[in-house]
Amino acid sequence: MKTKLTLKGILIMIALLGVQLSTNAQAITADDVLKTWDNLTRMVVESAKLMPAEHFNYTPGEPLRSFADQINHTTRSNIGFAASVKAGRPTFPVDPSNPPKDKAAVIDLLEKSFQHFKSGLEKLSDEDLSETVPWGRRGSQKQITRLKAILIVTSHLQREHGKTMIYLREKGVAPAAAGSWTF
Repeated sequence: MKTKLTLKGILIMIALLGVQLSTNAQAITADDVLKTWDNLTRMVVESAKLMPAEHFNYTPGEPLRSFADQINHTTRSNIGFAASVKAGRPTFPVDPSNPPKDKAAVIDLLEKSFQHFKSGLEKLSDEDLSETVPWGRRGSQKQITRLKAILIVTSHLQREHGKTMIYLREKGVAPAAAGSWTF
């Protein structure tokens, strides 16, 4: 016996398949975000610590940043993006016009920036991830979901760490093991 598929039958099959797929889909949770942040923190901070102090002023060439400035860029980004995760203003002093240059001060501020961002992540519930937050430069801000903002921040961290790895390898230093999303 031959079965004839009608448009109605095909639409019903597609709808059932969609229900099955959405039932199996896993959402990113606030706990996933926190675990991932810890993973990225370890990767970036350990890599920064591996660079010998005498190479913190190393620049691969113009117009690239020095290693210290590369790490300071990550620090400033963590602080700037922290508003998207309810972290508020940092409680530690930050002077963007006079960033640190020596290893100990650069690392200290980097660690504090990661902890500051994490303090906001720790306040988030799964529902908070779907809330909208302002994103973009002042005057041209748009609204995006908090999860999308976090995804952008983690993408930025990985991209900047890729640059950091080049600095380290240029000086014969193997970076820390890579880190990413943890599920």
